[in-house]
Amino acid sequence: MAAARPISLQDRVLQIDHIQARRYTKLAGDTLEIATEGIIRHLRACARMDVNPDASAVREIIDDAINGRRVFAETSNDRLAA
Repeated sequence: MAAARPISLQDRVLQIDHIQARRYTKLAGDTLEIATEGIIRHLRACARMDVNPDASAVREIIDDAINGRRVFAETSNDRLAA
């Protein structure tokens, strides 16, 4: 069995939607950091639930990053902390 080849986040976003991948490449600084964190969280949540990542969710994450907002989905741990 061959080891899985690591894939860059840019390539992973390209697999989801080429338009969002193009938008993601144009980000820089804090905007890039916010979008990267949000996309990684989205990909992890999709992996946990065994569903395909959603292009519209990635679009929203990038839009929110451009507007300077960090928006994350609620997790079960968040409800316990409240």
